[in-house]
Amino acid sequence: MMQPIPLMPKDPMFSYAYIAFQPFGDLYGEREALNRGTVFKVLDIPFSSYKNNPIMNPFK
Repeated sequence: MMQPIPLMPKDPMFSYAYIAFQPFGDLYGEREALNRGTVFKVLDIPFSSYKNNPIMNPFK
């Protein structure tokens, strides 16, 4: 049985960048991934969704 991968290290250090592990599941095929810019369906966020987000909107 596989051990679950923790979201963060047990003792994170200040000023270090930590990236959560992305589980390999629900993936696009090769051609679709190239067209969309990601192999992970869950990371495929349409650019238009940033339009109404005041923090992420590049058009302020």
